[in-house]
Amino acid sequence: MAKYNVPALEKAISILNLIASPERKYTVTEIHKTLDISKTTVFSILKVLETHDIVKKNEKGEYKIGVKLYELGMAYISEVDMVKIARPYLNKLMNKTGYTVHLGVLDEGEVLYVDKVEPNSFIRFSTFPGLRTDFHITSLGKVIAAYLKEEELEQLIDQKGLTRHTDRTITDSSKLKHSLQQIREKGYALEDEEEEIGVRCIGVPVFNGDKVVASISIVGHTSMLTFTNLDELVKELQQTAMAVSKELGAVT
Repeated sequence: MAKYNVPALEKAISILNLIASPERKYTVTEIHKTLDISKTTVFSILKVLETHDIVKKNEKGEYKIGVKLYELGMAYISEVDMVKIARPYLNKLMNKTGYTVHLGVLDEGEVLYVDKVEPNSFIRFSTFPGLRTDFHITSLGKVIAAYLKEEELEQLIDQKGLTRHTDRTITDSSKLKHSLQQIREKGYALEDEEEEIGVRCIGVPVFNGDKVVASISIVGHTSMLTFTNLDELVKELQQTAMAVSKELGAVT
């Protein structure tokens, strides 16, 4: 038990952790049932959070994180050395390829997007720094998972499961492990409409010393990112990751 315990604050944090999930939105009743917190308390906490733009409610009465929480997350992320180091290289990659570029890490079994740069294009992706998603449906997550120890990967799969997002999502652990082995051998990961139909991405690992600490990916619509110039794109990605890794202290 923590020395300092503020029950209302503890409950507010539990609610925020729940509704921050990218998988779904929650009503007051669903939050009450999931967390076993009284409806009155849930309602009161959400009202205060909504007043400060920390959560927002849609027309169905469902809650998600609000812009203020995003701003707070960005304030933290802007202080992370990795983001400061990587940003110039991400911009260079974006300018050379014309694709949206992401920087991500594996945090508590999920992919956490920590930076994003995108070209001035009519095509926009709904990702943002601070977004969390399942590790097995993105090239960002898969290329990091490919370098985990066997027991770490087993634990990750057991804890998080392999939720299906599209009919292309790998939900069988044996198939996923085989895919991750191939990714490690090749040094990059492809994600072909496994998270969202119509979207593809390519990801590569970022090292600090001899350990994979992050990943970089490019993402595009399937009509534009066709893999016809895959070798060239992978080369650009790997050069970018190598430059970031070198500054982080990777063993060369």
